[in-house]
Amino acid sequence: MKTSLSLVFFLILLVSISTTAQTNLSVPDFIAKIKTTKEAQLLDVRTPQEWQAGKIASSNCINFNEANFKQQIEKLDKNKPVFVYCAAGGRSGKAAPILKEAGFKFVYNLSGGGYKDLANAGLQ
Repeated sequence: MKTSLSLVFFLILLVSISTTAQTNLSVPDFIAKIKTTKEAQLLDVRTPQEWQAGKIASSNCINFNEANFKQQIEKLDKNKPVFVYCAAGGRSGKAAPILKEAGFKFVYNLSGGGYKDLANAGLQ
């Protein structure tokens, strides 16, 4: 009995230590969450050319297609929430689990939309 109870507590501790929240959000929910989150980091994973053609002023651009993507995300603060988006959801959908694996505590992925949807909704 003691052994099984100890095992249960150990597993709970292990899960709580290793769990990082990744949440997929719609455009309205993504914007609402950014507006209510202190110290939000906005990560645009499009190419620098796409970013220069139209960007959200407070965003960081780290090209998902670059070989050094994993090294580049290390420049961000893992303790602050990161909101990731791209042009249409494909790259950000692939980047979010990488951010989670890298140890970011809170990862919010824009699903079902992209930069233009955010800009059209007024996020600047």
